[in-house]
Amino acid sequence: MSGTVCLTVDVEDWYDGMEVLGEPFPRPDGARSGLAGLADHLAAAGGARVTLFVVGNYAGQVAGELAGLASDGHEIASHGPDHGRLPEEATELVDWLRRGRTELEDRFQVPVRGFRSPRFDRPASMDLRRYREAVAEAGYEYVSDTHVLGEGSPVRELPVLTMHGFPMGGGSYQRLLPAAVVSEAVGRVDQTAVLYYHSYDFGATLPGMGSIRSLAVAKQLVGRGRVDGTFSRILSRYGSKACGDVQR
Repeated sequence: MSGTVCLTVDVEDWYDGMEVLGEPFPRPDGARSGLAGLADHLAAAGGARVTLFVVGNYAGQVAGELAGLASDGHEIASHGPDHGRLPEEATELVDWLRRGRTELEDRFQVPVRGFRSPRFDRPASMDLRRYREAVAEAGYEYVSDTHVLGEGSPVRELPVLTMHGFPMGGGSYQRLLPAAVVSEAVGRVDQTAVLYYHSYDFGATLPGMGSIRSLAVAKQLVGRGRVDGTFSRILSRYGSKACGDVQR
């Protein structure tokens, strides 16, 4: 492989996400976030660095764990001030984007240079160029999603790995694929390979399979336990570089 691997983790709360989907679950006392399990993987990997795309209104609940990861050299980036829909009006969008950045900078005292939208989406009211301009206006240097404006983008674009139209880089898809298949696919990339996971993939306290009561819940739980192993395999084989350190 001649390219760079960037492993990224969307730091968000599984229980809040399920409530948004209309499938609320009671949160157990002392529920683990998964970030301690992630930290263990990264400590074992030595010099590897990952990017953490953090939802602003969740950061306070895991501030200590995130601060520890940041002090170890891992990058804090923004996943929005909340995990809601992007505002459609341009001025409101820029304010929303900026708030996601400044809240994290104020809390962790680190520069926040990257952004990933909560659902990898963009506002329906604007084209991709205008959206990229809003991201730049809010003070970001790069964006990581599934869209590519290409030449002329005011921010660097680090799209998640796609092969033959299949979003191989997504943690949700990696729940369904053998770790060896994903690892081999990453090895065939000759540019930057961006893969993403969720903080709750790494030993978070989640309901068991017996709690599945709908297709929506099944989509969030089936195969979830396999992601940790795939991440570990890719990390040990290729290492990882923080997105903010990649020049593209």
